[in-house]
Amino acid sequence: MVLLEQLLNTDYITDMVLLTQPDTLQNQMVSNIEITETPDVEFYISAETFILTTGMVFKDNQLKLIDFIDSLIRAKGSGLAIKSGRFLGGKIDPLVIEHANKQHFPIINIPDKYPLGRLLHQMSNYIWDQQKEEIEFALEIQKQFSDLLLNNTSVGKVINEFSKIIKCPIILLSPLKKVIAYSQFFVRQKDWLESIESQFQQKFYQSEVPDDYVKMYDQKHQTFMLSVSNVFVFKYFPHYLLILNPENMTYPISTFTIDQAKLVLSYILYKSEMVYNTYLHASSSFMLESMTSDSHDRSVLYNAIEDIHLIDSNYYLAIEVNVPSALDPMRKTVELYEKYALIVDWLKNYGEKYFEDMFLFQKDAQSDIYIVLQNHNINVEKCLLKCRHDLAELVDIDLIYSVGEAVISLDQLPKSLDQAQLAFKSRFSDYNREPITYYNNSGVQHLFHNINAKEIEYFCESVLKELAFPETNSQKELRTTLKVYLDNQCETTITANQLFVHRNTVKYRIEKCQEILGTDIHDPKASLNIRVALSLSV
Repeated sequence: MVLLEQLLNTDYITDMVLLTQPDTLQNQMVSNIEITETPDVEFYISAETFILTTGMVFKDNQLKLIDFIDSLIRAKGSGLAIKSGRFLGGKIDPLVIEHANKQHFPIINIPDKYPLGRLLHQMSNYIWDQQKEEIEFALEIQKQFSDLLLNNTSVGKVINEFSKIIKCPIILLSPLKKVIAYSQFFVRQKDWLESIESQFQQKFYQSEVPDDYVKMYDQKHQTFMLSVSNVFVFKYFPHYLLILNPENMTYPISTFTIDQAKLVLSYILYKSEMVYNTYLHASSSFMLESMTSDSHDRSVLYNAIEDIHLIDSNYYLAIEVNVPSALDPMRKTVELYEKYALIVDWLKNYGEKYFEDMFLFQKDAQSDIYIVLQNHNINVEKCLLKCRHDLAELVDIDLIYSVGEAVISLDQLPKSLDQAQLAFKSRFSDYNREPITYYNNSGVQHLFHNINAKEIEYFCESVLKELAFPETNSQKELRTTLKVYLDNQCETTITANQLFVHRNTVKYRIEKCQEILGTDIHDPKASLNIRVALSLSV
């Protein structure tokens, strides 16, 4: 890939004439050259293709070139070169040139002495030679980056080295659109760094960030260009590599070179993510074991896990942090687990902005994220909502909190953790998506909390059969109807109104439920078992 302006300055075609304004050549990249005499070429060319033509099909009406130019723009073509002396009388209609200028699309005149076939061959060879040189350069860069990887280099070091190579300032943003690394240029330009971060957040507020050039403003409110590249550590929530004034990059820097840097950054970021997740899970497991065992001295526990900032207090409160989509058992998707990772990142880096002396706790390696507060805060609800709001401003994640009860000693923290977990599970029964819910110790789940989970599962399956843990939409529909019907004391009309279905539909579904369960759900003993099983199998 080369700049069109650079291609037109090669020694053997210097007499090709640009018919449009000079600025139409700006940032026009060429990856491919094609000869065509057909007007529907937009469906058959790749992006950044430069078209060579005699314009034969337009000899009777040059104004049709306007539609042809628009089609090339839709196909993301690089420009149009016309051998006008062959069929167009050596002159392009001024209206066509005017339209091309408005669209910032370059039109070049090819002198009669150039056969199109030879011109295609010469231009293509030039592009291939440039690409070969770019690849060789990129491979050399890859070697440098590989050495950095082998030396366990940090993200900041990679960013700084890459900045030296391309001679442009660089910023790396997290999926939360927060600065996590930057090149040496910004060491004394912190205000500008913060300004770029803020502008980026505002420009792409709750919207997808494309791989593209973006216009920004410096401290003097003058515009400058920013190249944005997505760096995929996560599938749905990429990091962002920002290159300032990319037009200043010197040859032979290419997209391939940038891709090498992105690949290395992806690896280092992924490694860092996995290391922290492993640490969080391991330290949480160690804490849980220590809190439920007499074999560990508390002072050892306080000093053993430095990053958790555990303090000796008479107040501990566990809050499970989750997202509404986790309430659907069928939506345990990659996107959901990526959201968990970003929630951990958010709370790890910014949690203490909202909650003093908090630490993170994680029962499971992929979910069950808890905030543990170690000081009483009368404004805790306000802080939770502020934390939720600020995260939603940066990325499409909507937090929901499930709050346990405060305990007075670290020994009792597992109790608060269990209560927060029960508070979250209670959301399933009525699909409670409220931002904050609290533990209620009067529920059925509380009574059965200490019973073996396998025994509870067996009880639910023996009572509800295939409706205990439904897998199909039909089974879920029947289970929901059964629960609403029982909650409304078996009133068909009320159930139908609540579900927005006909009374006969409710009757049919209840009959189907009774058929599956093999019992009369109106029988008091059967009804009690069904209600308990429905509550326990959420």
